[in-house]
Amino acid sequence: MEIQENKTEREPLLKGDRTIWAMVIILCCISLVEVFSASSRLTFGKSSFLRPIMSHSVHLGMGLLLMYAVHLFHYKWYRMLPVLLVPVSIILLAYLSVQSATSVGAERWIDLGFFQLQPSEVAKIAVIMTVAYWLSKLKPDDELSQINTFWRIMILTGVVCLLIFGENLSTAILLAGVIFVMMILGGIAWKRLLVLSGVVAAAGVMIVVILLFVPAQTIRNSKIIPSRATTWQARLQDFFQPGSEGTPSAYEYAKLVAPEKPQETHANIAIATSNVLGKGPGNSDERDYLQEASCDFIYAIIIEELGMVGGIVVMLVYMILLFRVGRIVSRCKEKYPAYLAMGLGMLLGLQAFINMSVAVGLFPVTGQPLPLISKGGTSVLMTSFCIGMLLGISNTLDKEAMGEQALGTDNDIPAPIDGDESFDETNI
Repeated sequence: MEIQENKTEREPLLKGDRTIWAMVIILCCISLVEVFSASSRLTFGKSSFLRPIMSHSVHLGMGLLLMYAVHLFHYKWYRMLPVLLVPVSIILLAYLSVQSATSVGAERWIDLGFFQLQPSEVAKIAVIMTVAYWLSKLKPDDELSQINTFWRIMILTGVVCLLIFGENLSTAILLAGVIFVMMILGGIAWKRLLVLSGVVAAAGVMIVVILLFVPAQTIRNSKIIPSRATTWQARLQDFFQPGSEGTPSAYEYAKLVAPEKPQETHANIAIATSNVLGKGPGNSDERDYLQEASCDFIYAIIIEELGMVGGIVVMLVYMILLFRVGRIVSRCKEKYPAYLAMGLGMLLGLQAFINMSVAVGLFPVTGQPLPLISKGGTSVLMTSFCIGMLLGISNTLDKEAMGEQALGTDNDIPAPIDGDESFDETNI
């Protein structure tokens, strides 16, 4: 009897939201199969065809270990990390900006020899964590608190987005969008948000007009506009101006359009030839022609091999993840974990939506990976870090709920999210 009681009292190995753990395992399994299949282009002419998948497996393993370690901590410890992550990521982004100015092409990674670090992935997580903490300290009815919080967020987000903007426009837009929604939900005054929206909208329209109508040579010769602006211009023109004489015939498309848009073309072919159940794992034809088959366009390969059913399943997994994040937010009784979970959930959800939309032709081509599926060391690790924090918040809430049931006193229940009281460290 004693042995049986000890077994029942033993804590589970995986704490927090079990559904999120299940979705993570599903995504990792899909990732291993599809990255192995989509990496044929990377192994062409090389001695080992296993090297890309072995590297990806190591990154996934490291990510799962990081996720497990992070989810064991009380969420109060997460507030300390931006103190280190924010200055380090800004320094690394500034270093990349200098490197990009002295070299040709995009510079998104820092080669550490054994690992390629992408500072923008670290920076966007650090900004979201910092903004969540500042919003938790906001007093909505205090004008001075409103001003200080708003300008803190604007300065930090603006500096990071400007540093990312030159080489990774989609990440800068994604981060800015997430922070804007966090400010809406966090209680920033509408008059400030409306002014900010007007300024951003005017700047966005001006940039789009320049990219659509200013000749590429003029942009190339400009010393003010980033060097990758011509790439953005080509992608926008391909998306908004596909043809001046209507829809081309199949012959005209193959002869004139397809060579100019190889990634979009082969992604469309992969999806069009997939049918309901697909060609089966490992049987993709377009993986050898897509330049970023294992990263940016892996969703197209998933649909080609697993069919429309596989594509819908992947979409549903991300939707379930978002639903569970919403469940975590609804359970929070303090501001900080609620805002942090909202920010991280929006980041993962929007990133997945953008990647899948690009693959099926709804968005212009960007460089956003599919979370926990696309190949990429920094992306896998930082996505795992995000999910680890979500699980950590869920784990803490579970423990607090058990404590409330055991004690049964109102004094143990933290202040509600929408209360007037700001986040108080003494409540932990």
